[in-house]
Amino acid sequence: MLKLVRQCLHLLVLILASAILIRAAGDGRIEKTFDTTREPSISLQNLKGVVIVRGWDKAQVHLVYSLESPRLEVDSEILPETGPADKIHIETHLLDSTLPLTEESADYTLDVPSGATLEIRNSQGKVRVQGMQADASVASVGGDIDVRDYSGHLTARSVAGDIEIIRASGNVEADSTTGSLHFVSPATTRLHGSTTSGHILYEGDFMDRGDYILSAYSGDVEIACPPSASFELSAKTLKGKVINLMPMTHRREPASPLEGANSLLGTRNTGRASVELTSFSGNIRIRPQD
Repeated sequence: MLKLVRQCLHLLVLILASAILIRAAGDGRIEKTFDTTREPSISLQNLKGVVIVRGWDKAQVHLVYSLESPRLEVDSEILPETGPADKIHIETHLLDSTLPLTEESADYTLDVPSGATLEIRNSQGKVRVQGMQADASVASVGGDIDVRDYSGHLTARSVAGDIEIIRASGNVEADSTTGSLHFVSPATTRLHGSTTSGHILYEGDFMDRGDYILSAYSGDVEIACPPSASFELSAKTLKGKVINLMPMTHRREPASPLEGANSLLGTRNTGRASVELTSFSGNIRIRPQD
C-alpha cells in the first residue's frame, strides 16, 4: 500500500513538473543580453505589439520579448559577430502567412546604452522611449508614440496614433495624420510638429533663439506658456479663430478678410524665440500656463 502511494505521489510530481514546463514554454518570453559599445546603432522592426526602450549606463543591450504565437519568430543580427556589438538589428517575422492578425503580436522591452542611436518601426502598437541621448527615429502606423527625457535629435511619425513628447531637450520633429500631438516641458531650440486632423497642445516655455513651428489642417493648435515666456508670434488660420489670452506688443490683427482676418502677429516680452502657428480650419489659442 505504501509503495502504491509513493508511486502515485511520484506520478503527480511528474505531471505537475510537465505542466510547469509546458506553461513556461507556451508564454513565449525570451531574454537575451548583448555586450555593446557605448554608442551602438540599434534598429527594431515589429509587426504588432508594445515596444519599450529605456536608456541606461551599461554598455549592454538587455532584450526581453514575448510572442503571441509560435508561428512568429524574432531574428537578431549582431555586428561585428565577435566583441562588443556596434550594430544590432532585431526583426519580427511571420512563419505562417495565414496567421490571423490577432496573433501577430510581439512585445519588446529593451534596456540599451543611453548613447545608442535608435530606429524603431512598429506597425501596429505603442512605442515608448525614455532616457536616451542620441538620435532616434520612431515610426508607427496605428500606434501611439510616447517619448520622455530625450536629448538627441528625435523624429517621431505615426499615421493614426497620438504622439506625446515630454521633457525633450534635443531637436524634435513630430508628424501624425489623424493623431494628436502633445509637447510637455520641452527644452529644445527647434521643434516642428504637424498633423492633418488631430490637435496640437504645447505646454511649456520657449528657449532663447528657439524655432517652433506647429501646423494642423482641421485640428486646433493650443499654446500654454508661462507669463515670462518671450517670443515673436505668427498665428494664422483660414477658417478658424485666433484666441489670444496673453498681452502682446507690436500687435497686428488684420481687419480685412483679404489680408487674413484670422491671424495675429505680435511680440511677447522681448521676443527671444520664434513661434509660428498655422491651421486651415481649426482654432488657434494662446494662453498662460496653469
